Amino acid sequence: MDTARLTQDNQSAIIPRVKTVYTTTITQEARRRGIGIEVIDAEMPIFILKHGDRKIRCYNSLTDRVGAVTFHMAHDKHLTNVFLARYGFPVPRQIKYSRLDKAMAFLEKYKSLVVKPCREWGGRGVAVAVTTMADLKCAIERARKFSEDVVVEQYVEGVDHRLIVVDGCFVAAIRREPAFVVGNGVSSIRYLILQKNMRACHTDASNKIPLDAETRRNLAAFGLNYNSVPRKGKIVQVRLTSNYHTGGAVIESTETESADLVREAQKIARLFDVPVIGVDFLVNSKTGRHWVIELSPDLAISPPEGGKVARHFLDYLFPEAKPSAISARPIRTKRRGKRKKNNMLTQRPARNATHNVAGGRKGAKKAKKAKIHVNALVQPKKINHRPARSATALQAGRH
Repeated sequence: MDTARLTQDNQSAIIPRVKTVYTTTITQEARRRGIGIEVIDAEMPIFILKHGDRKIRCYNSLTDRVGAVTFHMAHDKHLTNVFLARYGFPVPRQIKYSRLDKAMAFLEKYKSLVVKPCREWGGRGVAVAVTTMADLKCAIERARKFSEDVVVEQYVEGVDHRLIVVDGCFVAAIRREPAFVVGNGVSSIRYLILQKNMRACHTDASNKIPLDAETRRNLAAFGLNYNSVPRKGKIVQVRLTSNYHTGGAVIESTETESADLVREAQKIARLFDVPVIGVDFLVNSKTGRHWVIELSPDLAISPPEGGKVARHFLDYLFPEAKPSAISARPIRTKRRGKRKKNNMLTQRPARNATHNVAGGRKGAKKAKKAKIHVNALVQPKKINHRPARSATALQAGRH
């Protein structure tokens, strides 16, 4: 009793220390299922899920069941691009940055580029729709602040969709939209961004719009700057990237995703052989084309689709702790016992009695001639009149 109480106290003390919604979405569902949680590092966050004698280490949705090589391939944007292209998946053209002259030649060929760190997340260091040599050079320098390795990629237009696959099954999808502000006819874009960021602090501080050179460059592409005052009700897109961590909006789209994207996401999950993965697509509604942009083997499980993903995630890791399995187990046992008992006394022996006493079709005729009633087994007085046949019926009914 004391040990159980101590475990509960430790869990209640540990879980609130986890400081990201991406982990609390998992730990809250785990606690509801009676799965133990040991937090190793609340900031990262790294934690251990425990049930029975099993322990699984986790970082967001990444577990120790994923091999280091597999994770490295899926996490590295250039390796992912090369690997998917080899297996015939639609991906934008891409090179790994090595020299400025090669990057400039790539720009001359494709006219508009995306520059991003090889191994980063949340839109950090990403520059989109780079069209000039000067911007390309600045974008590469900025990306190298986040990662030594940088990719230069063909820019393709489309809406950002992430499909999430758990244990080979498509479980959820989100559509991500670029950050925007709404004009009031009085305030500047800078002030509108600051206001929106203040509101984000009350919900999720990671959903802020950066006031940086990339936002300034994106505004310039629309003929605007931080001091521009949009008219009342005017929606102004301030970023070209649609990442949530650069102020983008996230909308669940699980029920509306196309079957083609779902099949493709499942194929990629099987190809990489990982239990949980997010597959990012850009979908051009005008042309009908789509491209696989990135993979996320350690995706953050967060609202609006987070609860659904967390349930499937824990179903996969600890199938024995599924709420349906736990609640159904005693009910099935109880009903099966009652049904067996009732059937033995009434229905099944009666049906078997007629068939088995008679011994098939010929026996059925004999039974008809002998006027043996199907309820003979539960009528003791009638059994006494035909001891041989009723004894056979009784044995058949019990076996």
